[in-house]
Amino acid sequence: MQIRSRAWRVLALVTAISITLPLVVDPMTSEAKTIKELEQGKKKLQGEINELDNELVEILSDINVLEANIAQNKADIQDAKAELKEAKKAEARQYEDMKGRIKYMYEHNEKSIFTMLVESGSIAEFLSRVEYARSMYEYDRTLLASYEATTEAIADLKNTLEQDRTNLRSRESQLEAKQDFLSALISTKRTQMKDFDQQLARAKEEAARRAAEKARREAEARARANAEAVMRQRQLEEARRREEEQRRQQEQSAQSSESDETTQSASVDEEDTVTEEETTTAEKEEPSKKEDSGNPAPSTSISGSSVAGYASQFVGNPYKWGGNSLTNGCDCSGFVVQVYSHFGVNLSGSRSSGALTGVGKSVSYENIQPGDIVCYSGHVAIYAGGGRIVEAQSTKAGITSSRSVTCKPIVAIRRVV
Repeated sequence: MQIRSRAWRVLALVTAISITLPLVVDPMTSEAKTIKELEQGKKKLQGEINELDNELVEILSDINVLEANIAQNKADIQDAKAELKEAKKAEARQYEDMKGRIKYMYEHNEKSIFTMLVESGSIAEFLSRVEYARSMYEYDRTLLASYEATTEAIADLKNTLEQDRTNLRSRESQLEAKQDFLSALISTKRTQMKDFDQQLARAKEEAARRAAEKARREAEARARANAEAVMRQRQLEEARRREEEQRRQQEQSAQSSESDETTQSASVDEEDTVTEEETTTAEKEEPSKKEDSGNPAPSTSISGSSVAGYASQFVGNPYKWGGNSLTNGCDCSGFVVQVYSHFGVNLSGSRSSGALTGVGKSVSYENIQPGDIVCYSGHVAIYAGGGRIVEAQSTKAGITSSRSVTCKPIVAIRRVV
């Protein structure tokens, strides 16, 4: 019988372990792949926009340099025009002066030469005067040729500057056309970037929605599995109890058959007494069984969700054995007592995990609700909903709300509100 009892316990343990195994999830879902592809496309498009921005900056810089060169070229052309105008004036003046001197010399040539010959004191003086007249003529010709060359040089410079200006304007037009093209291309790319952002936002929103839906389904599946496991465990316990009851009855029958006739009446009395005790025991067990499968109505106007929400506010605070402070430290039973004390429910008379198994009304696992007290062997917690408990877990962990309600075998579930 001990071997069979151990078999029942092993089977119950295997069942409890099987429902707590984590689900294996494919980390690379279609939503994750879509988001990754969109992020890669966005990154590539951003790189293209950055390259176009850099090229546009270079073009704008070139345009600024060209505009400065065009302005300088315009000033140089104005200067060349002014110099050309002055050179032409000087050339005209020199030409008029030279014509005047030549006219005078030709009009008075014979008389002047004769006069120079008569008035000269010697042949040397005469030749000197003639040489002077010739030198003046050569000077005028040389000066006039110089002015003409200067005028031509300035005119050539003006033409060159105007040609440079034409080339600069052409280059500026080309750069401005390229600038317009790049600006339009960048605008198109930025529109595509906005579209990427919208697609990425929608993909992330859809992924989050599907993840939440999947988590909800998994939580429901775990809850159903836990409920089925608890039910199976109770069925196993019930079968074990019946087996023990049958064994006890067989032993009593064997003892009764071995008794002599003189003690038969006493045995019958004893059997009646035993039967009465069994009946009393069954009657005592029956209300508990009914309680275990029940869903008692609320006994107060306090919401269990409010109790769970208030308890969750203290997650992260320290655990202290024997403590009664929700902020400075408390143990598991102190935590439950102090949380309910906030709502005016006095559980101070049950200041231990064992004593709390008798408070309020019994609740079946299938009907557990937020705010219900979950009792384990040597530990107690408050059901927070969603398959989790909020508890003063341990000295190392403190007050937490991360563990499953089935982290340990459940002894009792009690409802006090």
